Amino acid sequence: MPHDAPFAQSKYQVRFEWGAEGLARLAPADIVVLVDALSFTTAVVAAAELGLAVAPWPKGEPGAEDFAARHGAELSAPAAFLAAVAAQEQPPAGPGATLVLASPNGATLARGFAVRAAAGADEAPVVLAASLRNRTAVARRILALQEERGRRLSVTILAAGERGADGVRFAIEDQLAGGAVVDALVALGIDHTSPEAAVACAAYEGLRRAVGHLQSASSSGVELVQRGVGDGVAAAARTDVTELVPELRDEVFRP
Repeated sequence: MPHDAPFAQSKYQVRFEWGAEGLARLAPADIVVLVDALSFTTAVVAAAELGLAVAPWPKGEPGAEDFAARHGAELSAPAAFLAAVAAQEQPPAGPGATLVLASPNGATLARGFAVRAAAGADEAPVVLAASLRNRTAVARRILALQEERGRRLSVTILAAGERGADGVRFAIEDQLAGGAVVDALVALGIDHTSPEAAVACAAYEGLRRAVGHLQSASSSGVELVQRGVGDGVAAAARTDVTELVPELRDEVFRP
């Protein structure tokens, strides 16, 4: 798609889109902020808080065990891991270890970036994992990258959504968490936002006091509660509790 196409959002510094299909519509960006609040990117951030690195893998794709073995890693599901952390249970690996988290949404997108980077793809962006837990830290990291490179950087906030047989479904938890990152960027003066990013930001600003309730009452939240991992939903609603920003390098998210 030409970079000046109607859906490319190329004239704006901060952009917002949904899933791999949305990413394909956008002009290339210097930075991609991946948001899968329930639960992949929140689990990545929580893992970083425990000193763990995370290697993403698409759920259901063959080779997960071999991939985990190659990284000397344990294999887990994001929601289950996040719930265990929230319940203060022993994580499956100790500090300094790598954890493979498999999911159909955020991990699948992240693995796609890792594969393209390994293949030497042109214009490979910096890929950051964001959640409510580190949304201000993510904004500060983006500002620091701008200062390091000495120029204004383009930023795509990529909401994973929920993937099903009919494609990517809107997920309010990703709208709110993505909007929270945009809100933090605006507070730092990175405020040239596309209409799509501005709407996500306004949603968070207007509903920030109800984020916990909205996440737990959302379709994704209810599903996770019914699966017995409601503690993870509560952990995902905590805002600005860490300064750690996991970045995807050599197939692995490291803080």
